[in-house]
Amino acid sequence: MDVREISLGNFPCLVAGSGPPLVSLAGLAPEAGVSAGSLRRMHESAIRPWVPEREVFYLNRRPGLPRGMTMAELAAEHAEALRETFDEPVDVLGASTGGSIAQQLAAEHPDVVRRLALVSTACRLGPGAKLLQRQMAARVRAGALRQAAAVMAGAVPPPAFRLPAACLAWLLAPRLFSESGLRDMATTIEAEDEFDLARLPSVRAPTLLVVGGRDRFYDAELFEQTARLIPECVLKMHPERGHITVLTDPRAVAQIRGFLSHDKN
Repeated sequence: MDVREISLGNFPCLVAGSGPPLVSLAGLAPEAGVSAGSLRRMHESAIRPWVPEREVFYLNRRPGLPRGMTMAELAAEHAEALRETFDEPVDVLGASTGGSIAQQLAAEHPDVVRRLALVSTACRLGPGAKLLQRQMAARVRAGALRQAAAVMAGAVPPPAFRLPAACLAWLLAPRLFSESGLRDMATTIEAEDEFDLARLPSVRAPTLLVVGGRDRFYDAELFEQTARLIPECVLKMHPERGHITVLTDPRAVAQIRGFLSHDKN
């Protein structure tokens, strides 16, 4: 896969593939940008499922986010970048925190979003996710960066691997993550903490919501509420998949590809 790095508005961006454009918004990561480093492989793997048919523009957050930035301001920056780059609305895919931003983008800037594919996200954070992210942000703000990395790493894997992952992150955090990157992550967390799609204008774009039944951060009721809030939303649940693993299911990937390839005028 031939991947090149560009700037899309203010955002570091990876581009790969050919075909109609697809803008993909990354989930929560401890580092801003998309440059080579410990997270580059993760960023490229997020592009790979879509490149056979699309030119993928993969955005991670920009560095230097001012503390107190809101989700509305994050979405407005994305909207400005899309207007500068594309002559017409484009398809947008958002995963996890990127899905929260994508919902705000589609609700408040409908002129830039043609279709919306959402993965492992919902109309607001679930209580467990909200508590976890607040703990991460609080540790960053207190300067306890190793602890913040440990909390983050311990939240993702299956139970048997959480403690080893947290210990490894605590040990390696100074080598893997920058203080500025973690501060930007905390700003994003604090913005997402206030996100609630129910308080926004209705999303008008045709929407597909693909989720896992074993998602630790959102429950089925929250996914169903999200689908009800978006008039043209189709919800696809994969009962045996979790927050991260839903996109390892070939059926989920096929559903998203089919949705994105449907030329609805």
